[in-house]
Amino acid sequence: MRKIILFSIIQIATFTSFSSTLNLRLIIQSGTRTLIDGTQVLAKTFSTSPTFEDNSEIFIWNKGDDVNLKVVNLDSEQHSFTIDGYSSFGIIPVGDSVEHNILLTNSGVFRYYDDVNSPFNQYIGLSGLIHIKEISDNENYFYWDLREVDSVWNAEIITNSFQPSLVDYEPDYFTVNGKSSPTINSDVLARPVGNVGQTFKVVIINNGLSIHSLHFHGYHLSIIADSKKASNVGRLKDTFPIYPAEYLILSCTPDKAGEYPVHDHNLAAVSSGQVYATGMFLTLNIAP
Repeated sequence: MRKIILFSIIQIATFTSFSSTLNLRLIIQSGTRTLIDGTQVLAKTFSTSPTFEDNSEIFIWNKGDDVNLKVVNLDSEQHSFTIDGYSSFGIIPVGDSVEHNILLTNSGVFRYYDDVNSPFNQYIGLSGLIHIKEISDNENYFYWDLREVDSVWNAEIITNSFQPSLVDYEPDYFTVNGKSSPTINSDVLARPVGNVGQTFKVVIINNGLSIHSLHFHGYHLSIIADSKKASNVGRLKDTFPIYPAEYLILSCTPDKAGEYPVHDHNLAAVSSGQVYATGMFLTLNIAP
């Protein structure tokens, strides 16, 4: 609900066509994630909540917004905070905080993250998504933050400062916005819904360490932004590879009603704990 409230605030700003001043306190904290099958893993996240959240915050802001952002490190080790294309807050010692004012002069999708012990702190949860919209942009957006979990790696990285070899990476859980199927379909920020003829857009960021390939049933979507390969913009497809730290924006205008699945073409990613159809799998729900 916390993310939905943030989204509603931004939508109000969009409809009234003025920028806002946002005062935000973002907390770095450790906690335990409970995965879809009950397995518990250690993780770290950026959150506006004083209680631990399973996934770092998704922010939707407007171009022209004035953001006063305070990042507080409540973890037991130092971290940092960077927004690609905007600002680096530098090192944040244990128990300390850093505050910056950021005027949002550029629209687009931006990844934020901790670059200490890179990429492993980002992998365990200290990375997220910011979408800065044009004030006139009233499109219907949905957001997918992709990541994986190797249930052994998380504990080793956090408790033993382990730096594993990416060659040996074999994740066993796969999530969208910190959730797996079927619970992801209850995330209103993630599950595309709408009507025939009503355009919607999906913002996707890969905060994991694996390449994913998202396959849509029922419709073809056009690529309107690709951070890795700009030449892909304009292509109409039903399957979209996305690399680590890459983002895509896809657009779809449904031509028929129905409920259609979306899943990773890598079938291992459509699982959690080796149980099929409990990973990166959700549905589009389009009414007449």
